[in-house]
Order: sequence, then C-alpha cells, then structure tokens
Amino acid sequence: MSIKDQEKAQELIVLLLEDMNEATTVELIEEAESLGIAECRDRVPAALAELSSQGLIVKKISKEKKALVWSLPKE
Repeated sequence: MSIKDQEKAQELIVLLLEDMNEATTVELIEEAESLGIAECRDRVPAALAELSSQGLIVKKISKEKKALVWSLPKE
C-alpha cells in the first residue's frame, strides 16, 4: 500500500468519525465500502492503528458492542 493510499484512508476515517461520532472497525469498513472506496478492508485497520498511535483518534472497548470502538478525542 502506498503512502498516498494510507493518507487517503486516514482522511476518510477522520471524516467518517466526525459524522458517526464513534464506530467499530467493522462499521468503518462497511461505511467506506458503501462509499465505493476500493480495498478498504486492507486500508482501514492499518490507518486506524496509525491514527491511534499519533493520538488523532481514541480507541476503547465497548461492552455493549463487544468490540473496539473508535472516536475522535474530546477537545
């Protein structure tokens, strides 16, 4: 995956989280696929890990959804 593809995936995730407030990895992948983004199953998990390591998104465990939930940090 090229750096440009990874950057586009990261931008998409931030935009989706701005709209959705929080989402599981699967929800983000499904939403990206519904927008016609190719290869999102490969790009989204890597982009989530990178954004999290940079502190640009936050992950937590949701007992309700029984999954990791991603969101933007609270300001």
